[in-house]
Amino acid sequence: MSKKLKALSISLASLLVFGLAGTVFNSCKSDDPVVVACSEGILNYEDLNSKSSLSAAVLDTNSVVNLVITSQQQYERYIANRNQSIDFDSKMLLAGSYFTDSAAHVVSQLVTSDCGAGKVTYHVEVVRTKGVLTTRQHVEYFAIVPKLPDGTEVKFDVAYKK
Repeated sequence: MSKKLKALSISLASLLVFGLAGTVFNSCKSDDPVVVACSEGILNYEDLNSKSSLSAAVLDTNSVVNLVITSQQQYERYIANRNQSIDFDSKMLLAGSYFTDSAAHVVSQLVTSDCGAGKVTYHVEVVRTKGVLTTRQHVEYFAIVPKLPDGTEVKFDVAYKK
């Protein structure tokens, strides 16, 4: 009986030690979202569905609009025709509009990151559309990018070429 009692005591002590260790380890887990790391250089981005657009209320009051959308609430407020879901825990949406004096379209986009300076630049090139008689229009641009670390400055660099 003595051996069985010792074995039972060792088993109970082991369970107690491992249980306490597990409790201590699990209490160190954070409920905070995943820490976002900066990626240097050119960032991969996704296009927003082509049927989506900035809401009319935003366009009516501004000739140039640049938005960094980081939540579902902002997405619903600023984007019309939202038929694409975005996981704002891991991504964010860069969105903007450039009011041109003639018909125009986006010909190129590039998102670059300078981690040392804590900056991301969204480069957009807008070019006048030849042969179209429209005199003025809003040219919109969108890029879904990985979520950026808090405090990252986002610069919109929009070039319009006639």
